Amino acid sequence: MSDHALVLFHLPLRRDSPSLAERLVRGWRRIDREKLRHERQASPLSTPPSADADVEQLSTTYDTMLRDIADRLVPSRTIYYRAGRPTPWVDAEYRAVRPVCRRLERLYRRTRRPDGRLA
Repeated sequence: MSDHALVLFHLPLRRDSPSLAERLVRGWRRIDREKLRHERQASPLSTPPSADADVEQLSTTYDTMLRDIADRLVPSRTIYYRAGRPTPWVDAEYRAVRPVCRRLERLYRRTRRPDGRLA
């Protein structure tokens, strides 16, 4: 005889359907640093500003030039992701511990040390 039995239950959780959000990203890891350096040196950013240039004009030039260089070297692309919390039981404490745990797991896989496994 066993004292184990099948337990059935119903949790009245209301789950909204996951909504997809979009975001523009760039592949910064694939950038060629030499090309970036060359593009920056060839742009007006490498020349000294004129004496009568105001701050607004300088910041606009800076933003425009860097955006143009980024668009040429690493064009932006749209990614879609699920916005919101992944599951109802994920709370703030779990979200805080998860990156630490993943970092320790990567460290253990890299070193295979017993103290890393224990951590």
